[in-house]
Amino acid sequence: MKVKPNITQKPFGKHHDKQVTLFTLTNKNTMEVSVTNFGGIITSIKFPKDGKHIQTVLGFDTLEEYLSADYRKEYPYFGAIIGRNAGRIKNGKTTLNGQTIQLSVNHNQAQLHGGFEGFDSKVWEVVSVQDEPIPSVTFRYISADGEEGFPGEVTAEVTYSLTNENELRVDYYGTTNKPTILNLTQHAYFNLNTDSSNILNHHLQINGDRVSPLNPDYSPTGELRLVEGTQWDYREPTLVHPDIDNAFPRQVSEEETVGSLICNESSIRMDVRTNHPVLHIYGGYYVPELHPKNRKATGQNAGICFECQGFADALNYPQFQSTQLNPQEEYKHFTIFKFIEIA
Repeated sequence: MKVKPNITQKPFGKHHDKQVTLFTLTNKNTMEVSVTNFGGIITSIKFPKDGKHIQTVLGFDTLEEYLSADYRKEYPYFGAIIGRNAGRIKNGKTTLNGQTIQLSVNHNQAQLHGGFEGFDSKVWEVVSVQDEPIPSVTFRYISADGEEGFPGEVTAEVTYSLTNENELRVDYYGTTNKPTILNLTQHAYFNLNTDSSNILNHHLQINGDRVSPLNPDYSPTGELRLVEGTQWDYREPTLVHPDIDNAFPRQVSEEETVGSLICNESSIRMDVRTNHPVLHIYGGYYVPELHPKNRKATGQNAGICFECQGFADALNYPQFQSTQLNPQEEYKHFTIFKFIEIA
């Protein structure tokens, strides 16, 4: 069945007296992606197959569930935009232009995913909603100078677009008035099964032969190790390891697939392209057990994240590509998630 591509919107609730809206983008193949301006969250990706729509991400259908104490207690960041910095900064300390910066510390002696209240917990301004040439919506958030310890006022924009080739495109844009860190990502958890089974039956492929190993405290060791002979060798489709939580430097062009997720149970594959320097894979080992209304139950390894970003703690590791953003510079990155029916 074919339909006219479109975008619809409906009230999703209020947070801190600000209106939250849910937008649903639909392409000609009836693939549907729902996103909200609360945290820039992808709440749903429904892929059409055999006359049905397969839910391919973890999430909730109500704002109340995203704000609930049970969810926030072991907060897994379902589908959210992460900022200012994706990942961990050890001890919340970093250096900008020779000056030591102390950031907020919100998780095990580190700053994780931007601090206590990162971009994932903000109500973003809706700046553009378009049906043509393809359905898209753009959100903007202005982060104040000093927020979570980060210097500079940052203006960040995220655009979600859905193509007729079943590609969800995420475009990131940012500027600052002082030197700062900007390292954004999308934290959707993918599960391509037709039921609530976990993702350990999925195969993962990563088109690169290097990995950034971690110390026991999840900080990077600073090396880029060859994957051959290790548990991180996904150069060929390989079953997902339960505790994968590692950064893989992108070694292909932005026009090529950096990583793929394959589910033989549903015969769905997801290919990922990006111009970010890193693909961070998190297998959802610490996802809490939750029972959303009318959605897949969650728990350990319920979903897997393809976090395209910069190196998480880059400014403390000179060998990694910097995540510093300066005035007069523009932060421009994209990630494309393409869904494919396989034979």
